[in-house]
Amino acid sequence: MEAAFPHLLEEFVVVHAAMDRVETVMTDEALMKRWMSPAVQFIPLDGWNFATGARWRLRLTGVGPLLEAGYLVVERRPGLILWAFDGFWEGFDAWQWFPSQENPDQTLIHNRIEYRLRVPGLDLIWPLTIAPLMKLDAQAQMIRLRQVCEEVTPSR
Repeated sequence: MEAAFPHLLEEFVVVHAAMDRVETVMTDEALMKRWMSPAVQFIPLDGWNFATGARWRLRLTGVGPLLEAGYLVVERRPGLILWAFDGFWEGFDAWQWFPSQENPDQTLIHNRIEYRLRVPGLDLIWPLTIAPLMKLDAQAQMIRLRQVCEEVTPSR
């Protein structure tokens, strides 16, 4: 029996920031654009909105509409954005963040993408080409995310 989603990409990062700061960094347009991968264009179709039902389009930069997918927020609550996506790949992309058990001043951020490729033949080259690059890009993205979360913000 074939797995529902045979591909998995998973990354974690611990940040020295409170939950509300992480929530802001995960959803504020200017902040999000600072930590998101430059290899990805993430385009809101319903405005910059993370409510359940909000639609987005993801496009890998440099390849045009060949590798793009529609994203839909299927669950949203504090500490969670769960997307379902369909296009050149289909699956789920979950971003979760929750307080560290060891240190209340820290937040653990977890990103898990489970997917299946839908372009014929892509499965043949993916594991040796795109998947390792995606992993490196996701790791770099988490470093940027930590930096943005840990920046000191000016008092108002």
